[in-house]
Amino acid sequence: MHCRVFAASIARTLTARGHNNALTGPTWSPGHRATQASPTTVRLWHDGPNEQDHLDQYAEALRADGLTVTHEQTPGKRPSLRLTQQNGN
Repeated sequence: MHCRVFAASIARTLTARGHNNALTGPTWSPGHRATQASPTTVRLWHDGPNEQDHLDQYAEALRADGLTVTHEQTPGKRPSLRLTQQNGN
């Protein structure tokens, strides 16, 4: 069973690990953008160049924190990560 995952918590974790947040600061800069897809799922994108490289880095960091990370590539849409967490993690 999955437990709650919060987009704000994911964003804070990545920012604390040195990854830029595209949604903070006085002007736009390349970085991660997390959105709440459901109470138990967060979707994560990289806004800026080298999307896949950055998504791979985010995935590695978040797996180390116990999250289940799934790469998603829907035809016609940008690549993203689907983040969930099992109870007990």
